[in-house]
Amino acid sequence: MKLLIIFVSLVVAGSLLAANSDVSPNPGTPGATDADFTELDMFELIPLGATERCVGVGFDGTNFWVTDAQSLGGNLWIHIISGDAAHTLITTVDQNNISSGWGLRDLCWDGTYMYGSQGNAVEYYDATYAKAGSYLCYACSPNRAQAWDGTYFYTGSFSPEIYQVTWDGVSGSTASYTTWSSAVLNGGTYGAAWDAAHNCLWVSTASYDGMLYQIDDMGVSLAAWNLDPQCNIAGGCTMGEYAPTDEEQLWVLDQNLPAMYCFDVGIVNLENNTWGAIKAVF
Repeated sequence: MKLLIIFVSLVVAGSLLAANSDVSPNPGTPGATDADFTELDMFELIPLGATERCVGVGFDGTNFWVTDAQSLGGNLWIHIISGDAAHTLITTVDQNNISSGWGLRDLCWDGTYMYGSQGNAVEYYDATYAKAGSYLCYACSPNRAQAWDGTYFYTGSFSPEIYQVTWDGVSGSTASYTTWSSAVLNGGTYGAAWDAAHNCLWVSTASYDGMLYQIDDMGVSLAAWNLDPQCNIAGGCTMGEYAPTDEEQLWVLDQNLPAMYCFDVGIVNLENNTWGAIKAVF
């Protein structure tokens, strides 16, 4: 009887966790923790006015934008948080007539606008946090991951596929896309961040296994990293400044606390064969 009670308790706990996290319906198998990814910084989001359903993050060169799927009065918020070491709340703004219950998922910045994905639409906001327009993207539904490499957008959802997206810059138009990669093995694609220094895409996932994927500019897998226990159910991710050194590093949103974690991805451009050599050492 005691074993039955324990089993039922675990099932209920798992259901409650899933209800508060936007996770893959097909959880992956946990991998071994990889000690090579150094945690540089971390800050929790609830003390900054967020709820337990933060899912997306982008960095505009100065501040983080964190999306909140459920807040006071049922509104969908974007919390603007300083990128400096204090990580204070700058302001909170409305996502502005977003229809999805989870609101904007992942975010990315192109130097002028912040783009946020939801359903089959990508909304974009200017530097004053006002919504400036949107475009349609039918690569997947919902569009979750969102990254920009200076030419193309990248998106993905509950599958291994990452799509490369071409948009004409006209609000209301429909973007074209191609399947660019199938490297995300756990099918929990959530966030994407283009790393210009390494010419690669980082992909955070939400499949209970903490996996982060590094994909080269041709869509080929370079490496997989385990961010458990910090981010075993990740939300969005972004490249952003690590204030103490002014270096650009990888920030991943954890849906559990929720919280933001900064991981050291180095500042030296590593080619495919270099990564192979490093992986052989470990």
